[in-house]
Amino acid sequence: MTSTEDTMFSQKQTLALLLAVTLLPVLAAHAADDEAARTKAGLEAFRAYLKKEHPGKKWQAGPTRLDSPALRTAYGDRRLYFVHSSPPLPPGANIESIQEAYRRRVEDIRTNHVSLAVRIDEKGRVVPLLKPKDYDGGLMKVAGDEDARTAAAAILSLHGCDHVAQTVVDPKDLAVTKSDKGWSCLYKGKSLFRGTVAFDAEGKCTAVSKSYSGPYPP
Repeated sequence: MTSTEDTMFSQKQTLALLLAVTLLPVLAAHAADDEAARTKAGLEAFRAYLKKEHPGKKWQAGPTRLDSPALRTAYGDRRLYFVHSSPPLPPGANIESIQEAYRRRVEDIRTNHVSLAVRIDEKGRVVPLLKPKDYDGGLMKVAGDEDARTAAAAILSLHGCDHVAQTVVDPKDLAVTKSDKGWSCLYKGKSLFRGTVAFDAEGKCTAVSKSYSGPYPP
């Protein structure tokens, strides 16, 4: 290569680098705008679903998108949302007026509120996550212990219960046991709940449980 050609090659490299540096923020901004638009569209679809399927119902938290590295690994680019409502913890005082107020609040939650997690499928449909098999839609293939750990963390993130709203669960907080029947995943983290997820030998979710394990009023 002659000195002239070398100079021209260097100039082209410099130009390409400058172009890349210029375009990267633009591409990043475009990706961020697309992400925000998809999240907004998902929320609007979820709100419309709640209005149609649960007319007049209220909730204490949400509607909110739930997102984490485990959820993205387990469910790809599918959007996941939830609303949560929880009855109060039972009072410690065995006084009739206090117990009666507690019963009324519990009944109000049961009658007038809703708790629900959903995914938005590839066609934009809102799919409620009510039973173990509902979590299989769009879920990564579970073929080993680490797959089971990640998938279980995603499922436990989406699964709410009384006194415990949907929240991000870290895969490292799950203990995985493999057997001929599949995988059993037990939550070992410090959050105030107990949780388990089971997959059969084909990697299908067969059981999900979550329960409050925190303190109660004295």
